Amino acid sequence: MVWRFFMFIESRTNERIKNVIKLRDRSSREENRLFFFEGVHLLEEYLRNGHIPHSIFICKDSINDYTELLSKVDQNKIFTVSSEVFQKISTEKAPQGILTVAFFLNDNVVTLNDDYDYNIITNINDSSIMFLDSIRDNGNIGTIIRTAAALGVTCAISSDCADIYSNKTIRASMGAIFWSRLYITNNLSKVISSVQKSGRRVFASALGKTSLTLGEFEIKKGDCFVVGNEGNGICESVISVCDNIVKIPMTNSTESLNASAAAAILLWQIRTK
Repeated sequence: MVWRFFMFIESRTNERIKNVIKLRDRSSREENRLFFFEGVHLLEEYLRNGHIPHSIFICKDSINDYTELLSKVDQNKIFTVSSEVFQKISTEKAPQGILTVAFFLNDNVVTLNDDYDYNIITNINDSSIMFLDSIRDNGNIGTIIRTAAALGVTCAISSDCADIYSNKTIRASMGAIFWSRLYITNNLSKVISSVQKSGRRVFASALGKTSLTLGEFEIKKGDCFVVGNEGNGICESVISVCDNIVKIPMTNSTESLNASAAAAILLWQIRTK
């Protein structure tokens, strides 16, 4: 049987297993610069985009299903585990029997510190940029990244949002996070101002007396949108630096949209330009 060629772990108290479980906590992920995700599709996308895993854990009952995929990985990074151990490390209701521990995506996820060269932001040449302000739901963050990538927007800038390295975020992105470029900042207003220096317009998606209605004004190539918190919307300091406020027309029976749904509509408008 193929799995015998890999190190086999059958104890749920094994140190490697304990370390995987610790990665459920954001503080542990940040301390170790590691995160994890489950499933074969995500691993395929991860490898296809040139990333090298820290380690892979496979339930021994599933090993023969993934022999071709595993042939692309350093065999020393692969560990087979008993079904009891895999149940211990998995967070899925219907696990596929394969879990990957990965290094932080330092090449395409960048934290913008105060001393960061904001000229890099000014010179971003993507067709558009999606700004995310205080979106706290991991599923929404991942879905927005996935939708943006599908519609040709592969650059997002976020502030005070849910952890992009949460396995829920990774799963919702369906692997788009592995090739998208993400910037994380604690000063979204400053970043928006830098982007505007390149001639781009930035619109806040919000309700307000001065809101423009989507579909009733011309969207130009390079225009960008800000999507805000699911309950409280975009903070006033961010709205104040935007070129204008845009609202999505809805029937009177609906007050607001889910953040990822609103982002999808805005991204489609960009895509058509």
